[in-house]
Amino acid sequence: MQTRCSGFYELPAVWFYRRASCAVEAKTSRHFTLPCTRCGRAAAEIALLPATETGESMWHGRDRLERTDFLGTVVKFGTYAQLLEFFEALCRGEYAAVRTDDADFVAFYCETCGQVYCDQCWRVGTPVFDEGFYDYTLGTCPQGHEQIVDD
Repeated sequence: MQTRCSGFYELPAVWFYRRASCAVEAKTSRHFTLPCTRCGRAAAEIALLPATETGESMWHGRDRLERTDFLGTVVKFGTYAQLLEFFEALCRGEYAAVRTDDADFVAFYCETCGQVYCDQCWRVGTPVFDEGFYDYTLGTCPQGHEQIVDD
């Protein structure tokens, strides 16, 4: 009689585990660096970081995705499974698809020419304020395409 996920079967007083049908992936940290198409420097460093009991970060107790090296740090929170899916899409270079979910996280990607550039190659404009509050910042990629790089 099957009573749990497809990998667990209940027999009288004994539990059996079938590995093939119920694989559980451990939460591990993963990192990768995106090089700038123009100069080769790091355009962004992406880190998938699972929650930990202790740590130096103020967010150590939460699963998170961190992007550094492009106009500062951006942190995205969610479940590990959601963040892993987002991380793997970035690893596959699916920046346009990821951009629809979180444009700030992939601001290093020019949506017009489809290239990745570091913040040194972007011409980043002056921040725009609306009634005294920060609104957004525009940037121009090396090919001359303008887009919001921080919102």
